[in-house]
Amino acid sequence: MMFKPEQWLFAFKLYIAIMLAFTISAHVGLPQTSWAIVTCCVVMNPMSGAVRSKAVYRLVGTLCGGMVSLVLASLFSNTPVLMIVFVGLVGAIAFGCSLLDRTPRSYGFQLFGLTLMLVAVPNIENPAAMFNTTTFRLCEIGLGIICCTVVDSIIAPRSLRPSVQFKLQGWLADMEKWIDDAFEGHITDNKATHDRLKVLADISALSALAGQLRYDPLVTRRERQLIFSIQLRLLRLVPLLSAISARIADAEPDIRSKLTASLKKAAAHAKKREPAGEVLLTQITQTAHNMDSMSDWRHLVQEDMAELIKVTLHTWSEIRQFEHSLNKALPLPSILEKEVRSARSSTLYPDTYIATKIFLGSLLAYSLLCGLWYATGWQLAPASILVGVAALAFFGGSDEAGRVISFFGIFTIIALFAASILSYGLLPFAKDYPMLLIVMAIFILPLGAWATKNPMAILLLALAFSCINFQNIYQPYEFGTFLEIFLAILFGIFVAFCCLGLVRTTMGAKHTMERLIRQGREEVLSLTYHATLRDRDDFLNRSLDKIGSLASRLEQTGHIDNSPRLLNRLRAGASIAELRHASAQLNEETRRALEDLFITIRQEINHEEPSDTLLAKIDKTLSTAWKHDLRSA
Repeated sequence: MMFKPEQWLFAFKLYIAIMLAFTISAHVGLPQTSWAIVTCCVVMNPMSGAVRSKAVYRLVGTLCGGMVSLVLASLFSNTPVLMIVFVGLVGAIAFGCSLLDRTPRSYGFQLFGLTLMLVAVPNIENPAAMFNTTTFRLCEIGLGIICCTVVDSIIAPRSLRPSVQFKLQGWLADMEKWIDDAFEGHITDNKATHDRLKVLADISALSALAGQLRYDPLVTRRERQLIFSIQLRLLRLVPLLSAISARIADAEPDIRSKLTASLKKAAAHAKKREPAGEVLLTQITQTAHNMDSMSDWRHLVQEDMAELIKVTLHTWSEIRQFEHSLNKALPLPSILEKEVRSARSSTLYPDTYIATKIFLGSLLAYSLLCGLWYATGWQLAPASILVGVAALAFFGGSDEAGRVISFFGIFTIIALFAASILSYGLLPFAKDYPMLLIVMAIFILPLGAWATKNPMAILLLALAFSCINFQNIYQPYEFGTFLEIFLAILFGIFVAFCCLGLVRTTMGAKHTMERLIRQGREEVLSLTYHATLRDRDDFLNRSLDKIGSLASRLEQTGHIDNSPRLLNRLRAGASIAELRHASAQLNEETRRALEDLFITIRQEINHEEPSDTLLAKIDKTLSTAWKHDLRSA
């Protein structure tokens, strides 16, 4: 296997951090050197921002988990059973919360739950030892974090900025092509629409990097806020362009031919990065009024399209100004500067369904393993408990969680074989410090380089160092003890796999896709009963987030032909919210027509295509609104 220079560079940085942490830990006499080494394995990353963000969340999660374990020990030191119950309950809640937060902060919740169980469960009958365990763990983890941060800061720190800017350029090019297609009336096929949804998914995924960008030492606060300002406006363009495309595509040929000149001017404005002028908007609207054959609701559609084009060109102009300011470090107009200062990444909405399943699965696995521990007195049960709940917390939320946990089990077997080679084959040759450096380099460098291609290699390293008695004076476990640790870990993973099957009876991309689509329909249904403009904006944001999540799953399940339907539902939901919000200001006749329309929508919410009855009621409602000159409705 050939590795590139940058991969060897990462492996070298990881090796230096591990050996520095080991040397300091052994020199000052800390009792669990492996904790510092494992911290280096987990925290080190090719990107400096990722190193710092993970370091912060690991330290905070460890500190909070240790403190809560001490609080529980003070409350239940005389009642071990209650202590076990509350540790499991609080830990499972933490693991569930980690699935509610889709940013790097989730790692803090995971470390909180793991630290709580690591400190409390093994010391359940000796609560006095929990303080020392917490203190030493904080020292070891803090040491590993410091070593990683120092090494990354000195040896070739890498910023996310070039990567993000490269992606931004690609997104802007894709969006510019979409604007051209929309204004020219091109009807895209399902594949092209799906490709655009994948771009949308990529734009939404930028929010997951918000934490890393915040801690990236080479990205300034203003640069970060400019990036998020561009992201938010790119997402706003999606429903606008989808609506413009639909209105042009649905127009009769004679209407489209009359609008051609105006739309070409709009496309020219977009290329020049200029907002729409009143002359252009008046021209589009006037085209509708000059055509006597056009129906009332067609007049409404044309007026609405003029407003959509105005907002689209204004938003696109702002995006280009942000891009220019980001690339050239130039100031913006005062109004935009004010918006940039308050910019945040787009919201990644929690998946409460998966979070609940992981909470239940973690609690079930913890309960079963604790019950086995109580029944048999198995000394290595705490290790089995820790690995079992960790498998669910880290891998149980994916679409193919059962397959991922199985893969984790396979990698664990590989890791334990690697640990046996290190423990019984390599480390016995390390009679002095220089030889130790050579032995560790032989073991760490290839795996570190491999980790840049396969993140599971980091897990392999972390598990290998966790399973050997790696201290100042190396004393390998008896081989029987090592095998028992090996079996305890595998048994914990097996129990996690079984518990996952009990709480998540159906898994896979298809199931997730169907669930998200069903949730979207339920949200549209709720908008027919009550909606404000804030509800409309929340619906749009949630829907864009869902579309981003659905894009890859549509391809996996072979349903890319459903891509246009997702954008149609997005527009429909936003329109329903606006109509419901405006209904209170309507006259009695129009309000009755609108309520009748809402009733039909509720009845057909699960239909793939609108019925003739629904279309007729839409026409009736529009005609009623037009008759009373309620064009804003």
